[in-house]
Amino acid sequence: MTRAPRHLQTGLSLVELMIAVTLSIVLVFGLVQVFAASRASYVMAQGMARAQEGGRFAVEYLQRDARMVGHMGCVNDQSHLMSSLPSFGQLFLTDRANFESLPARTYTNALRFDFALRGYEAKGTGPGDTLSLGATPVAGAPDGDWTEALPSLLRTGAGEPAPVKGSDLVLIRSLSAESAQVSSLTVSADGSEATILVDGTGWASMKRNGVQPGLLAIADCRGATTFHVDSVREPGGGANVTLTVIAGGGKSELNRSAFNLRDSIDPTLMQIRVYRADSLAYYVGVSGTEATPALYRMRFTAAPGANAIQRDIEELVPGVETLQLLYGQDNSAKQTPAGVPSGYIDAQVTASDILPNATGREGWQRVGSLKLGMMIRSNDPAMAAQRSEAPSVLGVKVGAPDDQRYRGVYETNVALRNRLFGN
Repeated sequence: MTRAPRHLQTGLSLVELMIAVTLSIVLVFGLVQVFAASRASYVMAQGMARAQEGGRFAVEYLQRDARMVGHMGCVNDQSHLMSSLPSFGQLFLTDRANFESLPARTYTNALRFDFALRGYEAKGTGPGDTLSLGATPVAGAPDGDWTEALPSLLRTGAGEPAPVKGSDLVLIRSLSAESAQVSSLTVSADGSEATILVDGTGWASMKRNGVQPGLLAIADCRGATTFHVDSVREPGGGANVTLTVIAGGGKSELNRSAFNLRDSIDPTLMQIRVYRADSLAYYVGVSGTEATPALYRMRFTAAPGANAIQRDIEELVPGVETLQLLYGQDNSAKQTPAGVPSGYIDAQVTASDILPNATGREGWQRVGSLKLGMMIRSNDPAMAAQRSEAPSVLGVKVGAPDDQRYRGVYETNVALRNRLFGN
């Protein structure tokens, strides 16, 4: 009997091929999902890290400068300005009794060192209000988007980052933390000229990025006087530095009055020091080229012998979308606005609610704390889902666009330590 030849199977059957293809598709799909999830997790982590990093830097910058509010050397601004005989003077003034009699120069309001703190509240951004953020930040109108029109020194020009609508601004003026010991002070008989000899090592610490400061103050425990220095002679090597001040209109033309009896400070008591007079402003701005929000700082300076105030705007932290500020005010503002501060903070109010009014110096001198809040976004989309409930920044509900960016809220309360009761 002859057997039929056996034929061995070669290749794959259709069923086997379909099963193999199906398994391959499932495997590839699983790998794609794993990589997609890993990428989403990485992008989210990066966005969160950038926002948190920005939040730390932004809070640090604002805290450091806010803590200097009221610093006028040995004694704070409340003691110098609220006594029956004020012991704070400015050579910038034509009339030493009128703090508004400043020289007719651009940005000279930056020299209002009688206003250590001054805020500007964005309309519709008080506690309980709702703020809607657009996909692209919008520059505010200086005359209409804040409860009080912005002063000229806070108005930006072409090519400069303009303040964003819906965000607060704050001006801070104080004497620097760095100072130099005065060893000699010689004032002419008519008060029109002074020569100040200061410690070279201390003077070196007062420089910012190696630049000689021109706006200065001389202070001890009895008084303080701000002025613009005409010339600086620095031998180097830690030797004493000689400052020459021409009062009543020198080369700089920023000093408009002479030294008087209230500026008489005795260097032999070894209490007198020279400080840098700092004038700053913080705000959230938008760049005209990239339309990206960021925290900016304005710095107002004048080089020795210069005849004008210079304004420098620097970007500090990108991604800051809104800045909200509340001010802790002394309760004596409700009772005796012209009296001595009690040091007891009983109200957190917006800039427009400062008592007795938002434009006078008396109310701002009773601010003892500053509460600040910011919303910061990641620079790029971070696969973040839209929140079901709008986040709150110091009581302001903020509606953000659904652009997949990670957003975080950062808040802190800063005690103005130079105005703590008893200082």
